[in-house]
Amino acid sequence: MEAAENFAATPVSFGLHSRQALRLCFFLFAAIVLLALAASLLFAKGYWLATFADLLQVTIVSAAAVIALQNCKRSQSFARGFWFTILVGASMWVASLLLWAAYEIVLQRPVPEIPFSDMLLFLKLVPFTAAVALQPKKPQDARFRTFGILDVTILMLFSLYLYAYFVYAYHLLPDGRDLYNFQFNIADAIGHQVFVWAAAFALLRSRGSWRYLFWAYFLAAAFYAVGSDLCNVAIDLNRYYSGSPYDVPLSASSAALLCVAVLGRAIIRDQKPVAAADAAPETDVVPAKRDVFLSSHAAMLVTLCIPVLGLWLLSGNPRASQLFTFRLEITFLTIFLLLLLLSIKEDLLTTSLVISLKHLSDTYSSIDRLKNYLIQGGKLASLGELVAHVANQIKSAMTRILDFSACIVAHPSSEPRIHAMAGKITQYARRTDSLVENMLRFAQETPLQLTSVEIKPLLESALQLSRIGSLPNLQVSLSQEGVCPNVRGDSSQLLHVFLQLIANAADALEQVEKGEFRISIHAVSNQLHIQFADSGPGLQHPERVFEPFYTTKPVGKGTGLGLSTCYGILQQHQGEILCRNRAEGGALFTVILPAVISSEAATKDVSSAVVEGAL
Repeated sequence: MEAAENFAATPVSFGLHSRQALRLCFFLFAAIVLLALAASLLFAKGYWLATFADLLQVTIVSAAAVIALQNCKRSQSFARGFWFTILVGASMWVASLLLWAAYEIVLQRPVPEIPFSDMLLFLKLVPFTAAVALQPKKPQDARFRTFGILDVTILMLFSLYLYAYFVYAYHLLPDGRDLYNFQFNIADAIGHQVFVWAAAFALLRSRGSWRYLFWAYFLAAAFYAVGSDLCNVAIDLNRYYSGSPYDVPLSASSAALLCVAVLGRAIIRDQKPVAAADAAPETDVVPAKRDVFLSSHAAMLVTLCIPVLGLWLLSGNPRASQLFTFRLEITFLTIFLLLLLLSIKEDLLTTSLVISLKHLSDTYSSIDRLKNYLIQGGKLASLGELVAHVANQIKSAMTRILDFSACIVAHPSSEPRIHAMAGKITQYARRTDSLVENMLRFAQETPLQLTSVEIKPLLESALQLSRIGSLPNLQVSLSQEGVCPNVRGDSSQLLHVFLQLIANAADALEQVEKGEFRISIHAVSNQLHIQFADSGPGLQHPERVFEPFYTTKPVGKGTGLGLSTCYGILQQHQGEILCRNRAEGGALFTVILPAVISSEAATKDVSSAVVEGAL
C-alpha cells in the first residue's frame, strides 16, 4: 500500500486520470504476477494449468492491443506512430499465443516446431523496439510520422531477412533442426537485448508524465527478455510446460505492456483539456535539443548492409547448394522490396520538400510585405508627428491673425479699404485653419468620441451637406440591403470621411456629361460594408491613392491629404478602406467598419456557448 502511495505521488503537472491510472496499474501488475505465480506453484502440470496460463496471456496481451488501438485513434503527431507500432507488436504476440493455445487447448496436442510462430515471436520485437525511436513525446508534422512508419517497415523487412538468412535457412536442411534451434535462440537473445537497451534509453530521456509510461515499458522489455530466454533454454532441456514458473516473467511482461497502454490512455485524456484551453504545453513535451531520427539512420544503415551480405554470399564457397540458393533468392527479393520502399519514401520526401519550399516562399513574401508595411507605417508615424507639430504652430498663428483681423474690422475709424483687406485676411485665415484641421486629422491628434452610430442617416446628412446633388445630369442614390447593425464610432469623424469620398466623386463626375453616383450599405458577418461607386473616369493609380500628399487634382485645389486622413480615421475605428476601378467604368471605394452586436444577440451567443460547453 505504501508503494502504491509512492507511485501516486506525482508532479503537479501529472493529471488526475494519470494518477488514477498509476494506482490501477500497480495493483493490476501485482495481481497478474501473483496469480501466475500461484497457479504455477499450486497446480500440477496438465491440461487445466496450460489452459489457464494460455488464456491469461492471450487475454492480457489482447487487452493491451485493444487499448493501444484506441490510443492510436485518439493521439496526435508521433504519439500516433508510437501506439501504432505497439499495436503491430502486440498483434503479432497475440497471433503467436493463439497459435500456441490452439494446439494445447483445442487440439490437445503438444505444440510442434512451427517456423511461422517463431518468426512472429522474433519479428514482434522490431515494432516494440522501433516505437521508442519514433520519439512519441515530440510534436511533429504528419509527413514526418509517415517517414517514421516507412523506416519501421524497412527495419521489419530487414529483420525478416536476417531471420530467413541466418535462422530459417537451416530449417530447410534435412538434418538442420538442432542448428535451427541454436540459431533461433541466438537471434532471439540479441533481439531481447536490443529491446531492453532501447527501452532503457527511452526511459533515461523521458520526463514528466511520459517517464512513468516508459518505466512500465522498460519493465515489459526486461521481464520479456528474461522470461523468453529462460523458456528457450527450458524447451531445449525438455523442462518447459505451459503454466510453469518459466511463464511468470512472461506474464509479468504482458502485464507491464497492459500498464503501458492504460497509462497512455490516461495521459491522452489528461492532455486533451489542456489543448482545448489553448494552454502552454508541458515542458517535457518539447525537447531542449534537436533530436536525431534514430529510425531513419537505422533504416539507412540496414539498407546498405543487405548488398554487403549478398556480396559476401557470392564471394564464399557454399557448403550446401540448397542453402546458397535460398539465401541468394531472399537477398534479391529483399533488395527489390527495399528499393520499392525507398522509392516511395523518396517520392514522399520530394513532395514534402516541394510543399515546404512553397510554404517557405510564401513566408518570405509575407515577411517582405510586412517589412514594407512597417516601413510605410514608420514613415507615416514620423510624418504624422511632423504634421501635428507644424499644424499646431500654424493653428496658433491663425488664431492670432483671426483675433487681430477681428479687431481691425471692429475698429470704427478704419477705412473701407482696410475693412475689405481685413475681411480677405479673415477668409484666408479660416481656409488655412480648415487645412490645419485636415492635417491634425491626418496626424490622428483629434481624440475619438465613440458611440453607437447608425450609418444610413449619417450618409443622408453627408449627401445633403455636399454639392453633389446640385450637379447637372447626375443621378444620386442611397440604398440599404436588409437590416444593418450600427457601428461604434465617432459620428463627426465618420461624417468627415463620407464627405471626403462624396467630394472626390463630385470632382470626378464634373468631367462627364451624364453620371451616376450610388451608395450602398450591407452587412457581411460582423462587419458593415459601405460602397461608394461613381461612373467617372476612374483612378489613375489605385495603389497610391492613400499615400500622403498624392493627388491628381490641379495645383491649389487638392492637398493630397484627404484620403490619407480618411485612411487614418478608419484605422482608428478598427476598420479599413479599399478602392479599385470598376469594370464598367468609374471608381469604387469600400469602407468596412466593425458592427456593434446588440445586447440581445450577445446574450444569445453567450447562452449558446454555455449550452455547447455543457454538452
